[in-house]
Amino acid sequence: MGEEHLRIYRVLLMPILCCVLLSGCWDRIEINDLAIVLATGIDYEDGKVQLTSQIFIPRKASAGDSSGSGGSPSGVTMIRTAEGRTIAEALNRLQRKVPRNMFWGHCEVIIISEQAGKRGIREYIDFFLRYPQFREHAYVFSSEKAAKDILALLDPLERSSAESLREMANLKLGTRVTALELAKSIEGPSSSAILSRMLILPPEPDQDKLTTTPYVKGLSMYKKDRYVKTVKEPLSVGVLLLAKELNSIIMPVEFEPLKGSFSIRLIENKTSLKPRIVNKQWSMKVDIQTRGEVVLNTTDANLTDPAVLTKLEKEWSAKLTSLAHDALDMSQKELRSDFFKFAVEFRRYYPHQWKAQEKNWETIYPDMDVEVNVDAHVVRTGKSTGPQGIPNEDES
Repeated sequence: MGEEHLRIYRVLLMPILCCVLLSGCWDRIEINDLAIVLATGIDYEDGKVQLTSQIFIPRKASAGDSSGSGGSPSGVTMIRTAEGRTIAEALNRLQRKVPRNMFWGHCEVIIISEQAGKRGIREYIDFFLRYPQFREHAYVFSSEKAAKDILALLDPLERSSAESLREMANLKLGTRVTALELAKSIEGPSSSAILSRMLILPPEPDQDKLTTTPYVKGLSMYKKDRYVKTVKEPLSVGVLLLAKELNSIIMPVEFEPLKGSFSIRLIENKTSLKPRIVNKQWSMKVDIQTRGEVVLNTTDANLTDPAVLTKLEKEWSAKLTSLAHDALDMSQKELRSDFFKFAVEFRRYYPHQWKAQEKNWETIYPDMDVEVNVDAHVVRTGKSTGPQGIPNEDES
C-alpha cells in the first residue's frame, strides 16, 4: 500500500510542478502592444498641467525614407498631449489618447517650460522618481516657450528631437542634469538648480516650420523649485565656471595696444571649492585651473614671443575672474541663492558647524566673502606660430 500511495502522490504532483514552472510569463506584454515614449515635456497653461509625450513609430523607422530623396529618417515619432490638475491626472488622460500601453522606460529626455517652472517643479520631479517606469537618469532641460513645440520638431539630422537633445547633453554644451540630480539639487542644502535652456532654431526658407532642431542658448536658474531667471552669455560663462560645468567654449581675448583678438578654445577646466570658518566668519576660496589653445589670431603679434604669451594668459585669467565675480554678484546679491553648491562643501568639511547654522544659511550665503583665484595657461598655440595673412618684410 505504501508504494501504491507514493505512486499516486507522484502522479498528482507532476501537474502542480508544471503549473509552477509555466507561470512566469502570465503578465507579459508583447512589444507590438507597447507605445515607446522617447521624451516627455511639461507645460502649464490656464491653471492646468500639460503633459506631452514623443512616441516612437516603429513602422516608419523600419520602412525608412520612402520618398526616395535620401533624407534623414525624421518623422518616425508622433506626439500626444493631455492636461490635468496634476501631472498624474494628465498622464492618466494621456494614456486614453494612445491605443497602446505607454512604456516610459526608454524616455531619456524631459523638457520643462519656463512657464511651468514658475509654478514650481517639485511635483513633476517627485512624480518622475516615484512612477516605476521613468528613468531617473533621463536628462532634464528647460525651454523658453512650450515644451511640446520642441518635441514636435522633425530633426533633419537625428531620428527625433529627443535624440538631438540627448546628443547635446553628451556634448556638454551647457549643464548636464538628470532627474535624480535635479531632485538632489532642489532638496539638498543649496536648494537651487541650473538647467540648460533650449530654443528652436529657425528653419531654412524652403523647409517646413517643424523641420529644424532645438539648440542651447543660456541657462535657466531655479531657486528652490521655481524658475527665477534666465542667464545668457557672457554671464552664463561665469555661472558654468563656478558650477564646474564649463566644458565647450571658445573665448575671444584682446589687450592693448594690439588690434584684433586671440580666440582661445578651452581644453581643460578644474574648479575646486575650499570652505573656511575662522572666528565664526564663513568664507569660500575658489581655485580655478584652466588650460586652453589658441585657434585664431587676428592680431599682428607672434605667440612665440614669451612676453606676448604671458600677457595673453594674464588677460585671459582676468577675464575669467571678472565673469566669475559677475556670477557671484548675481547669485549672492540679486537672487540670494546658492547655485554653486557652497553649502554642500561646508556640510562636508564642517559638519558640526553646518548642523548648528543650517537654518541660517539663507542669511549667511549672501554676505559671505568669496575669493576667486584663476590660473589660466595657454598650452598650445595651434599649428602656426605667427599671425597668418600678414606678409613678411622681405616679401613686401
